[in-house]
Amino acid sequence: MKLLEHVTNKTNEYIENMPKSLRKRYGQFFTSKETASFMAGLFVLPSNKQSLKILDAGAGSGILSVALIEKLQSYNQINHIELVCYENDTNIIGLLEDNLNWVSKHSNIDIDYEIRTENYITSQIFEYNNWLGANPTPEKFDLIIGNPPYMKIGKDAPEAKAMPDVCYGAPNLYFLFTAMGVFNLMPNAEMVYIIPRSWTSGAYFKKFRQKLLNECVLEHIHLFESRDKVFDKESVLQETIIIKIKKSNEKLEKVCITTTQSSRDFESISTFWAPYDTIVSGADKYVYLATNTSEIKTLELVNTWSYTLPKLGIPMKTGLTVDFRNRETLRNEAEDNAVPLFYSQHIQNGKVIFPIGKENEYIVTDKQGLLQDNANYLFVKRFTAKEEHRRLQCGVYLSRVKTR
Repeated sequence: MKLLEHVTNKTNEYIENMPKSLRKRYGQFFTSKETASFMAGLFVLPSNKQSLKILDAGAGSGILSVALIEKLQSYNQINHIELVCYENDTNIIGLLEDNLNWVSKHSNIDIDYEIRTENYITSQIFEYNNWLGANPTPEKFDLIIGNPPYMKIGKDAPEAKAMPDVCYGAPNLYFLFTAMGVFNLMPNAEMVYIIPRSWTSGAYFKKFRQKLLNECVLEHIHLFESRDKVFDKESVLQETIIIKIKKSNEKLEKVCITTTQSSRDFESISTFWAPYDTIVSGADKYVYLATNTSEIKTLELVNTWSYTLPKLGIPMKTGLTVDFRNRETLRNEAEDNAVPLFYSQHIQNGKVIFPIGKENEYIVTDKQGLLQDNANYLFVKRFTAKEEHRRLQCGVYLSRVKTR
């Protein structure tokens, strides 16, 4: 039996016996064997080494580590692997230990593995923040592969305080793992991660993007056309991408962008080579996920514009009322002093349609901080699915009565 097949079978047994609610508590979603093999195949191995040091932070059952080991078995030059796995979920550590022990006995490469049960982020707080003096000696790796936990944490969480240079607001563990991975990379070494795509834009991720893309180059981006077919035996609607980065300041002309329908059809991959400076753009280091020449031309055109909406006198702001934080004000039907509470569902075909019979589409309140002037607006959906024909969904709202 192949190494990866054995570990995948053991992982599937674990998934079937462990409630999803418990796994979700740890942000734990398992990579399919097809995705793991694809990720392992993205690495370009160092040509001058017979021994490699590998890191898998948030290792889970070890699927990604084993996929990489299976790939390395086909390279005669590699005769030794030092593998470090971080995992602090006590429910799965036993399975990880069993899997790595089995693989080490059945691999044709000499493998020394270590499972570290401490917190990957906080265990390196002194090295990361250079609190150990002028010459810290952080641990460095030749290859880093990972599927980090996807979980929001508070701005005062220990992990957030450990990495203040990349945190703004309430961060997500996945980008802290990614930033710490960059810290653990040797110069010119490579890291392959499967992570949500949310980091590619937005203020919360600005400091992370700047650090990542000032210290590394983005060599490969893989996109999934279907959001719900990325993780094996999971129903996850998170829009997820695979990235390969190299810790280098070399100037790249192109970045490789590949696409598949799901995590199981890597035999039918669409490949597009995009101009690096168009994909990674501006001081904020936004990353644009273009997949064809037409989209590149659109981006290049937009980048020539010298004005922003605020400069044109068109301010933008988020709606004032968050429904679940103001449940006592919500109403299902119109009543005296009720005003509309608009949701994304009210934006339809370029118009704002109201009412639509939606639950809680009215509020009654005298709190001025929850009420907005009745004026002319262009409503824009904050979130749209990539399956929609247009990612930018807008609706025109015209006021009728100039009252609050």
